[in-house]
Amino acid sequence: MSEFLDSLPLAEQVAAKILARQAETVGSRAFVAFGAHTVTYGEANARANRVANAFRALGVKQGMRVGILLRNRLEYLDLWFGLSKIGAIQVPINTAYKSPQILHVLRRAPVPFVVVEESLVGELLAVIDQVPEVQTLIGVDSTLALGGRGKQIVLSYTECIEAADAGEPRGAAIAGFDLGAIMNTSGTTGPAKGVQLSHAQQYLLGRSIALDLELTEQDVYYNCFPLFHNTSQAMITLPVLLTGAKMVLAERFSATRFWPDVREHGCTVFYYIGETLRILLKSTSAEDSRGTRLRAGWGIGASPRDFLEFQQRHGIALRSGYGSTEANVQVYLPHENADPASVGRAMRGYEIRIANEHDEPLPAGQMGEILVRAAEPCTIMLGYDGDPQATLAAWRDLWFHTGDAGYLDAGGNLYFMGRVRDVMRVRGEHVSAFEVEEAIAEVSGVLEVAAIGVPCELGGDDVKIVVVVSPE
Repeated sequence: MSEFLDSLPLAEQVAAKILARQAETVGSRAFVAFGAHTVTYGEANARANRVANAFRALGVKQGMRVGILLRNRLEYLDLWFGLSKIGAIQVPINTAYKSPQILHVLRRAPVPFVVVEESLVGELLAVIDQVPEVQTLIGVDSTLALGGRGKQIVLSYTECIEAADAGEPRGAAIAGFDLGAIMNTSGTTGPAKGVQLSHAQQYLLGRSIALDLELTEQDVYYNCFPLFHNTSQAMITLPVLLTGAKMVLAERFSATRFWPDVREHGCTVFYYIGETLRILLKSTSAEDSRGTRLRAGWGIGASPRDFLEFQQRHGIALRSGYGSTEANVQVYLPHENADPASVGRAMRGYEIRIANEHDEPLPAGQMGEILVRAAEPCTIMLGYDGDPQATLAAWRDLWFHTGDAGYLDAGGNLYFMGRVRDVMRVRGEHVSAFEVEEAIAEVSGVLEVAAIGVPCELGGDDVKIVVVVSPE
């Protein structure tokens, strides 16, 4: 078993530190394949070092925030690890965000630097003049679309990185308890919240997933989920890093490319959500998986029927559990004799409680809100970014309130029953009705608007929009 799956000291629970150690011991081993490119552990560490040294030369200091608006690509991984090496904080921005959502992310606290892909600059530039704290825009692929807009300095990512040294940056003392990333999660009664994740929280989640999948250096993990989500970072990339395995990074999920990619790269494990599993069941057959090396999948949100049918059709074991960006995965489905209607049982070091609206514990079989707490430090978020009141409300009575509804049976199995408050789950993402309504309300002629979740045939929700048109 990998040494990184043992309990590392808190100070060492940092992805970038683990990458540097893997580069020393298995530097020539393949780490990531993306398109026609394969990057070894040693090359990944050198690429991250160039980012660290380049951004330090630009004036990025420990604790400073850097926005990242990129699709899946190797540069995303370089930025994640490189910024971590100098103690900067990554602020991933969802590539589907429109201008109001981008503005909200950049206004919570100063984000002096934003790295943006050329094809994604439009929504950012529409609001850039409203965030004077953004001082520098760094263009990936090209800076042409950024030139002559606003008062920001515009730089070329390629030119900055090529001029930087590939040696380990010196002087930064980064530990697991430090803030490493701010991941956006849906707001249920307002705009999306920024979840402050320590380096250790991401490490601990990655370690748990690696152990549940029984991942080894022989595995190849297929990743078609966006790197701006903690799923892609902590639940896919980190398990690979911790075990010295290989990751195949795709731009996005594609039902037509899934099995060919898995076969071509010899993938052994993959991540799923309920919607992707159902799409694969509807569009592919047992013949598609025949001859592949795929042995297991880990994911959430599959219906009991789909969960069982996929395993029976393809002979691939599925793992699952329950968790959130804020509190990691606290509950894992047992590998043997599991009830697929359940999301599993609390892992060691976690406590689960079902409570009513007054936080009174409820007996087995009675539905209420799912509350969580953990024994190990940094397992749960540091707080909601720029929102101390929401942080206090979530942590009242020293239990983290998930906002999810569920119940426990007499055997300690947890059953997830949906959200307590109003939120929709669309294509695997929790979508705030408030944010959808806010964006549509900006359209000329809209007097009132309501966004409602309606059942989608692929699972989860579709969004139904009800609009009152202005008579004028």
